[in-house]
Amino acid sequence: MSAPSKSDMKAAIKEVQRQLKSHGIKLKDSSRQAADALEVLQKFPYLRPSVGMMSGSEQKFFKLEGTVQMFFNSNGYYVPLAVFLRETHPDSPPVCMIQPTPDMMIKPHHFHVDAHGLVYLPYLHDWTKRSSIVEMLREVSAIFTSDPFIFKKPSQPPATPSYLKDNANKGATKSKPVYEQESCSCSQIPNLNNCCQQTAGGKQTVQSPPHRTPPQPPVARNTPDVNQIQKTMRALDLKGPDLTNEVKAKAKEMDELDSVLENSFRCPISMEIMSDPVFAADGHTYERVEIERWLQTRDTSPLTNEKLPHKMLTPNHNLRSQILEYQQKNAIH
Repeated sequence: MSAPSKSDMKAAIKEVQRQLKSHGIKLKDSSRQAADALEVLQKFPYLRPSVGMMSGSEQKFFKLEGTVQMFFNSNGYYVPLAVFLRETHPDSPPVCMIQPTPDMMIKPHHFHVDAHGLVYLPYLHDWTKRSSIVEMLREVSAIFTSDPFIFKKPSQPPATPSYLKDNANKGATKSKPVYEQESCSCSQIPNLNNCCQQTAGGKQTVQSPPHRTPPQPPVARNTPDVNQIQKTMRALDLKGPDLTNEVKAKAKEMDELDSVLENSFRCPISMEIMSDPVFAADGHTYERVEIERWLQTRDTSPLTNEKLPHKMLTPNHNLRSQILEYQQKNAIH
């Protein structure tokens, strides 16, 4: 498929913007949006502009959708994705979604891509008016090179008809043990090419999963032991000011600060510390799973009970980083 000409790209972009305006969407800077979209189409020829909606939202966006070639172990892969530009572009960062085809799957628990395909990037978190969609896509490609977030699903062998099974059981040779296989589907999936080893006779043996060390218990925070300090001072016959009340007050203050900080990390619905915080239309942050469950049957805010203008959810990257830092600092798993 040949890449469209620059004039065709401009015409397509202009048509998408016309459609958005016909739906009552006011673009803050249509010229900048068009220029950025054109730059993306010139760098990534398999993307196409269109009007689209994100999952869970009825609002229409300027969408760049298609595939981007990414590399892993010197092999090229065409990764399907979509980039949504908000009407406030370039003030607001775009939304990048990985869109696996039916024969693909997203890597579970990937640090930068969630189960819904939503991409988390420091570049998006630090987005400014001078940021570039092209640079954002290059960062996505760099992440794929180091840690692929999408794979081809293992192929499933066709089911054997029952009449063939009956014939096979009559005087047929014994089937091969399950741990000896002629082929393995791991070669079709990036980053899993070494799960098998060749043995004599051309057979492959599947390695057992690596042993995982049980997680270590959380490390307790170093809270001053006032009684021990006083006892040591008396044993050494040291005289000094009585710091008991001061140390206790400081420890209490630190505990109160930690308590306030931790409460800000809790979802207002489940009251659990969030792992995937998202903004809702009411401006409050919730755990994604909890607010999605809420919005399945309601269109109101869980906190104010007022009707929401839409059901679109936006990742709270800043809060997510703070939670991760807090958990690592306090050894919370």
